[in-house]
This record gives sequence, structure tokens and C-alpha cells, in this order.
Amino acid sequence: MKYKKLSLILILGLLLISCSNEIEDSTVAAPEHYKVEFENEYVRVVRVAYNPGEESEMHSHSPLVAVSLTGGQGIFTDQDGNEETRPEAFAGDVLTDPGSSHSVLSISKGYEELVFIEPKKSFPFSINDVPNAIELDDIDSKIELEEFGIRAIRMKGKPGSESPFHSHRAGVIVALTDVHVEHTTLDGETSIVKNKAGTASWAEPRVHKGRVLSQEGYEAIFFELM
Repeated sequence: MKYKKLSLILILGLLLISCSNEIEDSTVAAPEHYKVEFENEYVRVVRVAYNPGEESEMHSHSPLVAVSLTGGQGIFTDQDGNEETRPEAFAGDVLTDPGSSHSVLSISKGYEELVFIEPKKSFPFSINDVPNAIELDDIDSKIELEEFGIRAIRMKGKPGSESPFHSHRAGVIVALTDVHVEHTTLDGETSIVKNKAGTASWAEPRVHKGRVLSQEGYEAIFFELM
């Protein structure tokens, strides 16, 4: 009986140690650097910000894809104290992380800002006869990477350019420049979209054609759910 009681105490102690060593999510452990921008049942979008020389607490991430808005660089330290200086990122670079736990020391030359897209589950796909934007040669859309059920598509539009009707799956659009475009649906309804550079927004599946209204054109990354 004494042996059984001792074993129970030992098990409870190990459980408490295990719980105390659990690494908290980035938005909990380091809220000054990681803030939830918005979340639905399919994705969570986290905005990340570091000033040069700032260091975060040890934290965890879900698998994610991301885009750097400013460029930057950091030294990443894992739970065992191993340091890794990751390659410098530049504004507009698409990045990925498998969901590691680490702290980060910013060695950036200036303020660093990123947007993380953390997928939670697939969005139901509805088949239609309209090609996806990446399937059309006369639309400047290029897949940068496919990871964790998301494909990151770089989209560009020249001033005054018009696209034919095309489709998109659901996902998150991050504007790298100011965006000013006109969209027209198959029913002939038009809408104007204006987003500032750095804006992240959720987009439902859709079919439309577009016309670029700005004199500078635009560039954006579309994180499309697969």
C-alpha cells in the first residue's frame, strides 16, 4: 500500500513538472511581439513586430506560412539552448515554420513586421467551371510555396490592366502595396476594393474579373486554403 501511494505521488509530480515545462503559445508568452489580428474556424492570422535588439520569451507556434512586410533577421534559440541565426529576409519574402518552440533576438537593421497565417482546417471546396487565377497565363499569379494545406500565391497587377473571369479558393490576402481595384462578378455586379499596404483580410471563395484602378499597380500575397 505504501508503495502504491509513493508511486501515485511520483506520477503526480512528473505530471506537474511536465505541465510547468509546457511552452506557451507566442501570443500568450510574448504578446508584445505576437498579436492575433483575426481568427475564424479555418485560420488564425498573427501580426508580428520586433524592434532591433528586442528579445522574446520562449514561445511556441503552430505550423505556419508567413510574409515579411519589412525584411529582418533574428537569432533563434531552442529549448536546449541551441542558437540559429536565420538568413536575412527581405520585404515581400514568403516564409514558413514547422511549428517549433524558441525565443527570438532581433538583429534586424530596423523595425521588423510580419504576418503569420496559421491554418486550422481545410475550407470546403466547391467545383466550378471557371479556372483558378493561377491557371490563366494572362493573370500575373505565381505559386511561391505550398505548405500545411496553404499555397502562397504572389499576385501582381499593372496599372490599368484587366483580367478575364477567374476563380479563387478561400484564404487570406496580405497587401504588399496599396491596392485599388474594381471587381465584377458573373452577374455584372461591381465593387471597389481599396486596401493599404500591410493589410491582411479574409476572402471567401469567389469568381470575378478585375481592373486595376491605381496608377502604380499592386502586389499582394494570397494564402489560399487547399
